[in-house]
Amino acid sequence: MLALLRIFALGLLIVLAAFLLWVVIVNFIKRESSMWFGGRPSNLGLNDGKLRGPKKTPNSVVSEGIETSHPAYIAPIAFTGDAVAAMKTLASVVETMRDVVVIQNEDDYLYAEFRTPKMRYVDDFEARVDAAASVIHVRSASRVGKRDFDVNRGRVEAIRAKFSAN
Repeated sequence: MLALLRIFALGLLIVLAAFLLWVVIVNFIKRESSMWFGGRPSNLGLNDGKLRGPKKTPNSVVSEGIETSHPAYIAPIAFTGDAVAAMKTLASVVETMRDVVVIQNEDDYLYAEFRTPKMRYVDDFEARVDAAASVIHVRSASRVGKRDFDVNRGRVEAIRAKFSAN
């Protein structure tokens, strides 16, 4: 019985070591298509003036470029008045939130990285202003894994609530 337990433990150790080696290799070669890639995506930012669409996995939300019936759809943040002032307000709201690093802050685009409190996963948050429609389009996506248990949706709704309160 003890021999079987040792064989099982050794097999489990080999599988775990192989998985961890795979995660290291994926991140070393920067294979962004893998759900285990944890580095900063190279395709963030505006593409033809718009944010990127949702990820294939259900761990992102986006307000433009998809149907409102899509599970990843979230409403943009509405504002009144000056677009540049609205983006400055959004930036100040984001900067006051927990575990955030603002990477890029421009008059028409904002990019920030959020860390989840317990597991320390990084989520990418982007926003761009659409002055003609008086909205700020948003995109928030987890870097790794398949599910986020609506963490990104909750974060955008918290940002929307704080933005509206200003």
